[in-house]
Amino acid sequence: PVAMEGLPPVDLGRNRFPMAVVWGPLQPLTCCCPCVGHMGIADSSGKVHDFAGPYCVNCDHFMVGRVLRYAQLSLDDVEGGAGAWDAALERADQEYRGKVHNIVTENCHHHTARALELAGRGKPGLLGAWLLCCTHGRWVSVAACLQVYIP
Repeated sequence: PVAMEGLPPVDLGRNRFPMAVVWGPLQPLTCCCPCVGHMGIADSSGKVHDFAGPYCVNCDHFMVGRVLRYAQLSLDDVEGGAGAWDAALERADQEYRGKVHNIVTENCHHHTARALELAGRGKPGLLGAWLLCCTHGRWVSVAACLQVYIP
């Protein structure tokens, strides 16, 4: 993978995806319904932040293991660049460390959407965050794509 200008390169071995919305499967649910999965958002150094359960936001320990799909933004996509992006993630993390996880109204997609909103990316909501990763995202490999559809 090539580095976005001004950002460290994506590092698949270390599961690092600078300024990206990331996604991984929740098997066996994902195999039955490929739109179901776990979402996180990475800071400018590539560390993934994800709302993993009640009062729990992971940093650099993605709940489902390896990221399989990611949509990387550029520094130009955020007013204030990397510093503003990282501050938005920290604010979202702080908010979600005070929330109870609820699969319908407060989940990993909501956390990601909140971080995007705080970073000045509009109000994507749960569906908008998911669509960003689905429509602008890329698979880390062909094998990763197959893993989603083949148990």
